[in-house]
Amino acid sequence: MLCKICSKNGGAVPVTVTVILTLAIVICTLAAFGAARASADEEEYENMLTVTVTADGRTVSVQSEGGKTVGELLAGMDIVLGEYDEISAYPFEYIMDGMNITVYRVEYRTRERSTFIPYETEYTETPLLKIGDEEVTREGIEGSVTVVIEDKYVNGAMTESREISTTRTEPQSEVIAQGTALQTPYSKREGSYRLENGIPTEYAYKLSGKVTSYTAPEGSGTYSGRPLVIGSVGVDPNVIPFGSEVYIVSQDGSKVYGYAIASDTGDITDIIADAYMGVTSEHWDDAMAWCAQFCDVYVLTVGDNSVSWR
Repeated sequence: MLCKICSKNGGAVPVTVTVILTLAIVICTLAAFGAARASADEEEYENMLTVTVTADGRTVSVQSEGGKTVGELLAGMDIVLGEYDEISAYPFEYIMDGMNITVYRVEYRTRERSTFIPYETEYTETPLLKIGDEEVTREGIEGSVTVVIEDKYVNGAMTESREISTTRTEPQSEVIAQGTALQTPYSKREGSYRLENGIPTEYAYKLSGKVTSYTAPEGSGTYSGRPLVIGSVGVDPNVIPFGSEVYIVSQDGSKVYGYAIASDTGDITDIIADAYMGVTSEHWDDAMAWCAQFCDVYVLTVGDNSVSWR
């Protein structure tokens, strides 16, 4: 038996018909909503932008909503930009459909390029060596020019270079002293004089005769009060005043006492000078080897004949 529902006109409508009508209404409503949603999705899809991104050796196409900047898009893709990295668009530029964005990984490296500057050799004269002998008195040192270069690498490939600094170190000349004496002088005392062919080029006067040798105990002094060192000679102060600078060389050129200061006196009979050879305990043999030589004594400068104890 069917239940009946009264209609507006008082007639009865079966319950089964009512249910069917309700279901039809629901189905129509859902269909209309689905069509609207599909239309909205289609419209939203049509509003999505296609952007191509190239970074770290990969190229991908991404769909993105409009209104985003290039920087926001890259951040959303977990692409982090380094300090010097570059991109083909401004980070704050809004993306556009069909846009191509390229990320360039940039690195700067520095290196040095050095060029050596050879040193020159200078020659000087020394009366402390015999003719033909040489001595390096200063070592030569090469100079250099060092250029610091900065290279730019883009995606691992060097694209440009520039010089950022230059440092120059001047070379130091090598100095070689060449001997000018006839023989290596016994006295290594130095003075302001020059030799040519083993003979002083300038002097006040020259004396020729016998020059003997002597030694003295350690701690000894000189008659004039000047220090007693190798390079001191005893003289007759009436002939060669104390304080005079002399240069002594044997007449045959086989022996050279060299530069000395007239500082002492003593038994100067029949001799021009008595050359001090050093402390007796150390230089007795040297004195015996010299003994007495016929020499030329060049008085380079004439002393004032002063003595310190007066």
